[in-house]
Amino acid sequence: MATIDPFVLRHLADLQPTLYWLDADPLEPESHSALIGDITTDLCIVGAGYTGLWTALLAKERNPEREVIIIEQRETGAGASGRNGGFCNSSLTHGFINGYARYKDEMQIIERLGRENHDAIEETIVKYGIDCDWERTGELRVAVAPWQLEGMKEEAALRNSYGDNVELLSKEEVQARVKSPIYVGALFDHDGTALVDPARL
Repeated sequence: MATIDPFVLRHLADLQPTLYWLDADPLEPESHSALIGDITTDLCIVGAGYTGLWTALLAKERNPEREVIIIEQRETGAGASGRNGGFCNSSLTHGFINGYARYKDEMQIIERLGRENHDAIEETIVKYGIDCDWERTGELRVAVAPWQLEGMKEEAALRNSYGDNVELLSKEEVQARVKSPIYVGALFDHDGTALVDPARL
């Protein structure tokens, strides 16, 4: 059995198993009590992640009289939407290359729908004045070896031909953003990723 370095243990001693988003945020609304018993509703959504909240909002916009209930195991921001670091990505296929390998003939439509969905989420946050720290940051994927950068060069050309806005960065360009001697370049997606505080959605 492997032993853990005492240096590491010392620095982890005060670590709390609390999600950043749920750590005493004064703007976070109080959770409702646990649902015990039977309820009647027009629409019941399981999960208060991005998809669940987005579905509930769209359902209410389409029919304000519709009663919508969201059931969440813990709290908003405690599941996959919050544990991912607060990233909201436009990819519908867990990354372009993964989607391209599986759905090559449909990727033009899939990429367009992903971008439209991402834009609509941002527009809705602005429309309703939701204070959730939404910021369209983009995504930087770094290369530490020349062969990785070659793959990124091919990916950038392919993705841009599908309507994405990605840029290949040289060693100097990536080091101007992230000062690390091991990065030989990067792929920067300008529009496809935002950061958000999921507990404040």
